[in-house]
Amino acid sequence: MDSCSIYYLENEDGEFLSWITHLDDIEMLNDYNDRFVEIEGDTVQCVECEAINVTSIAISNDCQMPVNCFVDPCLVSECSSYPDAECVANYCGGCWADYYLNGELINCDSSTDCVDLTGIDFGLCGMVLGIGWVNENCDYVSGCDWVADSVDYTDAFFNSMDDCIEACFIASTNEINQLPHVFNLHQNYPNPFNPMTTFSYDLPEDALVIITIYDMMGRRVSTLVSKRQSAGYRSIQWNATDDNGSPISSGLYLYTIEAGDPSASSGHSFRQTKKMVLLK
Repeated sequence: MDSCSIYYLENEDGEFLSWITHLDDIEMLNDYNDRFVEIEGDTVQCVECEAINVTSIAISNDCQMPVNCFVDPCLVSECSSYPDAECVANYCGGCWADYYLNGELINCDSSTDCVDLTGIDFGLCGMVLGIGWVNENCDYVSGCDWVADSVDYTDAFFNSMDDCIEACFIASTNEINQLPHVFNLHQNYPNPFNPMTTFSYDLPEDALVIITIYDMMGRRVSTLVSKRQSAGYRSIQWNATDDNGSPISSGLYLYTIEAGDPSASSGHSFRQTKKMVLLK
């Protein structure tokens, strides 16, 4: 799909269902971001345009950011809540096992427990194993295999930051321990990236948060966040576009967070800047 066109979904009766243009940040589409599709149908041509009379659309095995895995994710995963679900290996941005039931992608986390992976050596490989609880935070974990010291940690990994936070923070019975102790801005992941990357940051208290992208000349490229947010562990994705929605060129960029309420007598002011690389 190109950025100039408008796309929408309709059912088999031709009734409008939903717009799908520029919906990368809608939660319901998170599992499909950066995935390609295979379209079947006859090509229809006219004087100035060309279209496809679509008869079927299916998620393709190809994607924008494929990775190489040492093992088929479906061989080291299981769906205990839906034993009849079909497993399809997904190599887009990581090594994932996607489960389908009656053709629908389902959430098949077999465990809601939070396992502390701090200090566990999964090997010096660059393969993304998933998201885990490390050093009192949810973070991406890389390694060579999900098995370390003869222990299979497959069920200790989560498919999304939200799942990890729900299991490791929200499920806690002590609400105070859920909150970060200090402001912090983590390194974006992946880095280098093309074109999607995720910024994670910690808010120990309610604060006005501003996250801004700059080029190396100090010119503002995009403002990702500019609002008051409640305390907690937060993250936001960026698709390498400026404030006008136009793709930016490859290169080195800076991202800065400003948080706090310096005008308040008890408020704190926090500012931190990190570098990232966009490759194309």
